[in-house]
Amino acid sequence: MHNEVRSRAVEGALLVVFLVWLIWLPMPFGSVIERARMPLIAVPLALCAVAALLAPRQQSKAWRTWTIGSVLFLVIVAMQLIPLPPPLLRAISPRAMEIWAGSDRVRGVASGAHPLSVNPAATLREWFRLLALFATFQTAAMLVRTQARRVAFAVTLIAAATFEFIYGVNEAALHRYEIWGWKNRLIFNRVTGTFVNPNHFAHYLAIILPVSLFIAAWSWHHAAPPGATFGRRVARLIEKKIVPFAVGILGAAGCLAGILVGQSRGALLALFCGLSIVTLIAMARTHTFRSSRRRRALFAFGGTFGSLVILTALVMFLGRERTIQRFTPSEGETITLIGRTVGAKIAFGVWRQFPLAGSGAGTFVNVSSMVQHESMANLFDHAHDDFLEIAATTGIAGFVIAVVTLVAGYLSLVRVTFGDDADGSFRRRAFQAAALTSIAVAMVHALFDFNFFIPANSATLAAIAGAAASTPIRSFDPDSSMNRVSRRRVHEPDVDPAQTA
Repeated sequence: MHNEVRSRAVEGALLVVFLVWLIWLPMPFGSVIERARMPLIAVPLALCAVAALLAPRQQSKAWRTWTIGSVLFLVIVAMQLIPLPPPLLRAISPRAMEIWAGSDRVRGVASGAHPLSVNPAATLREWFRLLALFATFQTAAMLVRTQARRVAFAVTLIAAATFEFIYGVNEAALHRYEIWGWKNRLIFNRVTGTFVNPNHFAHYLAIILPVSLFIAAWSWHHAAPPGATFGRRVARLIEKKIVPFAVGILGAAGCLAGILVGQSRGALLALFCGLSIVTLIAMARTHTFRSSRRRRALFAFGGTFGSLVILTALVMFLGRERTIQRFTPSEGETITLIGRTVGAKIAFGVWRQFPLAGSGAGTFVNVSSMVQHESMANLFDHAHDDFLEIAATTGIAGFVIAVVTLVAGYLSLVRVTFGDDADGSFRRRAFQAAALTSIAVAMVHALFDFNFFIPANSATLAAIAGAAASTPIRSFDPDSSMNRVSRRRVHEPDVDPAQTA
């Protein structure tokens, strides 16, 4: 018993560190700077190593799918670093062999063994970042296993998003456009939070918005027992759960307002598509969804009204040119669309030169100039299409593993969230639905941006996915059917067992 209490105390401490780390992630410019690299990688690796000694081994099918796929992808990237003899390198990647042979001639040395990656140092750096993402996913799956922890996790993300929103609006209102003292001389009249790029800031808010809706849905559902009338539920909500409900609704409205003042059309489109995808899945697979019209209407009205109030206040406070101007038709739209199309063409061209094994993870900036024939004033660091960039840098093998794993794990999570195969309480499935929405938002936005390569955004998404893919332990998780029956009998509150042990 004492060992179990000690184990849960250690888990609680690890969770606190993990949540603090999640709050820190976006602050150093989205963790893209070199000084943020060490905590970005070291913290999740250390937390994962310690949590693995304490957490149970039972996990969901989605967790197994994403874990196996992630390990295979890490292996693919690691293989790009292995020196190969010239004949084998030429057979797998003729273009890489040509590049390395040219390098050897310039240095005046005989051609020897070289890796598939054209820049091994960059690939090694990317491999460690991918390893950190894997550790983040695993840490969330091992630590965020109960309703209380899911709520704490969601509130933490809402708090981080709220800070980003307030910080960005404050800088824009003062016309400073600074991030921790760094003067932004590239983008004006758009809110960026602590990110340099407003689109990446808006994406961060877009993947957290569904988690805010989870808090509102949980508060609404838990305010009154099943079968309560609409009026009774509203009254009980005001009496018992008005604070978390307000946190969820205002958090979602704030995220939406942040996307609007960030003027990110891509994030707004991705958010709309993500919400629509999960709503359609729920309507198709859940029979009871059709009977909740008033509930959906209430949430839609509350979210829309809150967003409009916040947006109106921001337009009055910041002015039209710094809020909604970019959403009106202009010449800039055509320029932006052309630029993103050029990036996609470059990625496709790179893939054609390195079709099987790719040029090496993290090397897109090194090889993009080889095929870039348009917009020569700007070299492309990323493709503005994550899927094409993955194909270009890791080849067919990496692309297939990444896409198949992502979709297969997503479908597994859909099956346990909606329909006949649904498992767990409403509260757990509500969190899984929020995670499905966040993942859908990220997948849609990945078609025309590169947020998978922004450390803070990809790590936050990995944490959301890990928390959704975790499997509660029946004797430990208050969401299990056995514990729900026990609580009905003894009328105990819904708390984290770690607090009552």
